[in-house]
Amino acid sequence: MKRRKSFREYFFWNNVHSGWLMDNLFFFLFIGFLALIYIANSHFAEKQVRKTRIVEKEVQRMNRLHMALLAKIMDETKHAAVENDVKNKGLKPPQQRPYRIVSN
Repeated sequence: MKRRKSFREYFFWNNVHSGWLMDNLFFFLFIGFLALIYIANSHFAEKQVRKTRIVEKEVQRMNRLHMALLAKIMDETKHAAVENDVKNKGLKPPQQRPYRIVSN
């Protein structure tokens, strides 16, 4: 007939188990240390990803601003736009061609 296990046998370490645990204590500490490093590394990586996403959004915003300014500059430097600005300031286009200086 099988003997029923007592409460103490289920929930407390007996001498065989505690000896095995003490023999492998450094292994368990090493595994715990590796787990700690793994968790810290994953938190660091997530933090870096969040920072990268923020910087990417800022770069996209700055790129759109750059393109808008570039389009504005291109419109302002067209010949017709420059001619209108010059006329508004009271300047007139020259009546004759500019002189060309040739040196030998």
